[in-house]
Amino acid sequence: MNASRPPELPLGPPLTPVLGTPLFSVDLRADPELWLLSDLHLHPGDTASFEAFDAWLDAVPAGAPVLILGDLFEYWCSDKQSRDPRWRPLLDLLRRHVERGLRIWILHGNRDFLLGSKFERATGAVVVPGGLLVQRPGDMQLLCLHGDELCLNDQAYQKAKRRLRSWWMRLLSRLLPYALSKRIAGGLREHSGKAISAKEPLSMRPSQRAFRELLALPAQELIFGHIHRAGHGLWPEDPKARRYLILPAFEAEAAGHARQSSSQPIRYWSQGQEQPWPEDEELGA
Repeated sequence: MNASRPPELPLGPPLTPVLGTPLFSVDLRADPELWLLSDLHLHPGDTASFEAFDAWLDAVPAGAPVLILGDLFEYWCSDKQSRDPRWRPLLDLLRRHVERGLRIWILHGNRDFLLGSKFERATGAVVVPGGLLVQRPGDMQLLCLHGDELCLNDQAYQKAKRRLRSWWMRLLSRLLPYALSKRIAGGLREHSGKAISAKEPLSMRPSQRAFRELLALPAQELIFGHIHRAGHGLWPEDPKARRYLILPAFEAEAAGHARQSSSQPIRYWSQGQEQPWPEDEELGA
């Protein structure tokens, strides 16, 4: 366990990885309500999203657990970013809500997988370098992932992901000057945008093959982000007919998120009120 991690926010020992993603457990059976959101892509120039996120956190009762399923930031390129005065208000926002009693876990996304111990010390949040298997009341278990590991048919992305998350890239991020790290991050985002526009849309969808690799897991429901569009469906080829749920990108106007009370099904909220989960689109092969 990271020595900087607050003792009141423990992570269980690592479990068997899923789809190449490290998996950890956390026991939230004593909490009556769980709040989940994903893909905020916060950055210093986006005042509207910053204010919407602040207002959203204000609505979460003190002491409640909050799970952010990746891509909290538009990018996170180095531990040195914690000292950048343009980014400090975002970190101070998290610290303020942690100090009023919120318990916040943040999964690595594809934009902010370099979040680490210095960020934890600055904010009081817990960084999860993978996915979470969440224990809930009534022996319910939720599998929480960012979601990019499900998109197995996007082979170019998966190859780039393995390269970018290698130990030597992490070492390089610590050694490079912060200004150079920012330029590299900007170039990667530009390249990613061009690559996405050229790809077959179905290749960027969660794949049935990925779901087959999850069938043996004990979770009753799977929830993830990354796709930026809310949806729900049934795990393919699953005799238990379990649901999967996709969180939308958190946008200032809608503030789309999910809540789960005790052992009840996860509910979807948008525009300040509960909504039916939209039907998901076609899965990849």
